[in-house]
Amino acid sequence: AAAGRLRPVVHRFPLREAAAAHRALEGRGTVGKVVLEP
Repeated sequence: AAAGRLRPVVHRFPLREAAAAHRALEGRGTVGKVVLEP
């Protein structure tokens, strides 16, 4: 991290793609947080 700062990793999915977000979490296809957006 530049200058001693960390940048959070957030993966965003539309709510209608909740199943895809869940698969990504189960398959460890994400790093960081997963957010479902309305």
